[in-house]
Amino acid sequence: MYMNYYIYILFFPMMLISNFMIFLSNTWVTNWMIMEINLISFIMMMIFDKNLKNELLMNYFLLQTFNSYIFLFSSLLMNYMNMMFFFIFLMNLAMLTKLGIPPFYVWYLKIMMNLNWLNLLFMSTIQKIIPMFIFMMLISFNSKNLFFFNVLMILFFMFIISILGLNQINMKLILAYSSMIQISWMMMLSYLNELIFLNYFIIYFIISMNLILMFNKMNFLNLNQFSILKFNNKFIYIFMMMLLLSLSSIPPMFGFLMKWISIDLMSKKLLFLMILMMIFNSLVSMFFYIRIMFYSLMLNFYSMKMNFKFLNFKNYMNNNFLMNWLMFVMLMIYEIF
Repeated sequence: MYMNYYIYILFFPMMLISNFMIFLSNTWVTNWMIMEINLISFIMMMIFDKNLKNELLMNYFLLQTFNSYIFLFSSLLMNYMNMMFFFIFLMNLAMLTKLGIPPFYVWYLKIMMNLNWLNLLFMSTIQKIIPMFIFMMLISFNSKNLFFFNVLMILFFMFIISILGLNQINMKLILAYSSMIQISWMMMLSYLNELIFLNYFIIYFIISMNLILMFNKMNFLNLNQFSILKFNNKFIYIFMMMLLLSLSSIPPMFGFLMKWISIDLMSKKLLFLMILMMIFNSLVSMFFYIRIMFYSLMLNFYSMKMNFKFLNFKNYMNNNFLMNWLMFVMLMIYEIF
């Protein structure tokens, strides 16, 4: 147990410094070196994660290393051959894989589901900084083909991810699916305004940090465990509900403010189809978090033995699909009006 704390004390500053170093780098090779330092520091913290199997750890290491070498190979050959767009495209794919963006997301779900809460926080927030920075460097090449590829792929696969995440009850998987949707917003903002992107990321990090640390404290692993009776202090429960509302972009929370600003930027660029698709993804992400509050109240009523004729709590898992879609319809009505 104490060894775990020593490992975090030693390697967390290294991981943090590597994320700041990337902002001072101006060459591709330096970016690659910083990525490797960051990878080593994070893997050292993952090694002492009792929840993570060695097989998954090795898969993560091989995947990250493979994409790092694709990035290095492409950056070295980009200026020596008349195939610049091809190598930029390879670098772009490598960064999308590191971010866990669909269709390169299967590894991300497997790793997130088996991490402890602290490493899950790092994976969903801090470990996104370097790939996102390099992704923004690739944007500076002003390639229209790359822009259309990224936009179409993100919008299409985010729609699929939104549907796949509807019926999840594992809290870590819910956060993983929501993280992919939030990253899609950040990637769109990186094309529009870097300052708004930075503000969006900071707000997302603060909300996620508080929420995940509270989940860790209460030991919530799935929706069945999420009951209001687990909170001795009702203020903590209310604070958690406010965090969920903010992350689900309910007005007047900070999460809604950032989505509002993002949609305003897209409307000025006349990206109306993109706005429609992103609102739908946000709507489903909103459903993820409101469903947590919904289950919390329902489980609380169940523990108090309140018997409603229209709900059968003994078989409420069989009614899971029906409740999900009822909540989804309610959220659609909210978004429209």
